[in-house]
Amino acid sequence: MSARPRSDEKAQVILDAARTCLGERGYLATTIAEVAVEAGVSRGLLHYYFKSKEELLAQVVRDGCEATLELVAAMFAVSETIDDLAAGLANGLRAVLEMDPIYFNLVFECWAVARQSPLVAQELDDIFRQFREAMRDGLAQAVARDVITPAIPLDKLAALLLAVIDGLGLQLVTHPEMVDDEVTWEALEMAVHSLLK
Repeated sequence: MSARPRSDEKAQVILDAARTCLGERGYLATTIAEVAVEAGVSRGLLHYYFKSKEELLAQVVRDGCEATLELVAAMFAVSETIDDLAAGLANGLRAVLEMDPIYFNLVFECWAVARQSPLVAQELDDIFRQFREAMRDGLAQAVARDVITPAIPLDKLAALLLAVIDGLGLQLVTHPEMVDDEVTWEALEMAVHSLLK
């Protein structure tokens, strides 16, 4: 990643523009010039902060990941039963999809780009490691509070839960009508409940 300061207001304007362009058009259909126009800055200024479109994509997804990690931690902190945990994970995914549908689009763009970009691959690897750790830590807290007693080792359980959430997230991005189908969410809660037993 670039060594330029990211707390700068212009950097944030550029990231917001990149998020819009990449989320709506996709990685391949978005150019640096379009991001600069959307941000109202010159290409030179954009490149002062971000070396490439890959770097923009990685940082945009990184920024979105931080809020989602906070959501995971909060869900585990307030869950007192296995039903609370299952509902919390389902409601968390639903909230992200309803409040920020572009986020999952960006994550899936990252998956595709990561195959050709070591920078994006490293960022995605780091993000997923953080999610697995946050999930594992939350599960460990739930075990310590006697909320769950899973038969699966916690690191494997965390990976499985994330696989279910990511897999469903991909389907909901490609079939957005499923977001409004209550059966989708009931089925997710049942699946999570089964894994947590």
